Amino acid sequence: MKSISTRRLMALTSTASVLLLVTACSSSDASEEQATPGTHSVSTQFGTIDVPDEIESVVVIDGRRDLDIAMAFDLPIVGMPVETEAPPEIPGALTAPTEALLADGVPELYPRNVVDVESIARVDPDLIIGRDEVVEEIYDQLSTVAPVLPVGSTGSGVTWQQDVQAVGDALNLQDDAQKIIAEYDARVDEIKATHADAIANTVVLPVSTSDEGGISVGRERVPSIALVDIGARFGSAWDAATPEVEYGPENITAADDADAMIAAITTDEDLRAMNANALWTSLPAVANGRIVRTDKFTNDGGPLTALWTLDLVEQLYAAE
Repeated sequence: MKSISTRRLMALTSTASVLLLVTACSSSDASEEQATPGTHSVSTQFGTIDVPDEIESVVVIDGRRDLDIAMAFDLPIVGMPVETEAPPEIPGALTAPTEALLADGVPELYPRNVVDVESIARVDPDLIIGRDEVVEEIYDQLSTVAPVLPVGSTGSGVTWQQDVQAVGDALNLQDDAQKIIAEYDARVDEIKATHADAIANTVVLPVSTSDEGGISVGRERVPSIALVDIGARFGSAWDAATPEVEYGPENITAADDADAMIAAITTDEDLRAMNANALWTSLPAVANGRIVRTDKFTNDGGPLTALWTLDLVEQLYAAE
């Protein structure tokens, strides 16, 4: 199965506290159980797995960070979930790469959040990659099909950089992992240098809209982390986020000290609902057109999403 080539991205981070620990075991280490010929042993948070030395087929379980990382490494994806929630109005970081996978014949195996182990077994993957919170519940079933390599999420406290490093170690792709992280670092440095004055003089907020027409600010989301990385000045609502804070439609004036916002407004219907609230449209960032719109799927992801988000960050400051 042909894999898709994608942009490689990266951000160097300490792995001292990595919750997802993946290490290749030396065949010469007598204390370790010998791997099956043609494989090497890898320790994960759910146990030791035997990973093929040559990966020819990969299934991703969740379709978020796991898919993102698999595409960043150019792994040969042979199955993924159907994204039933994807908003057609806004292209995201994984939109074009996923469309290319589908055009290449990669099947969608089941609706996202409804993992079908039998469908996975039919494509006979060498390796399964999935979000830890999802694969933990069905780990034993998945393990009968192929070795399972878990990755994390912002919700489980694992950064995408830690996951990239861990997957690189597990698949003997350490050099690729470092390149992915280094590209993100270089892009951060570029934005900091190019927009230094705007970054210093602009108060920003990353927000997501709620179904009720309110907003929330979360420190652990990918746009928030990208803004931290470039040294952003945050509005007062940021201080209230520990790590998240929500405001109802009657309280969105909490964002009135922000000059500009990255706003996860997923659908056009959501946008219309926000614009029907006079408190929203009177916010300085909204009134002055200093809104860079994205969708909620940008809030968590891997290196592709992180680099995409840096493009949004640059748009935010270029509009000054």
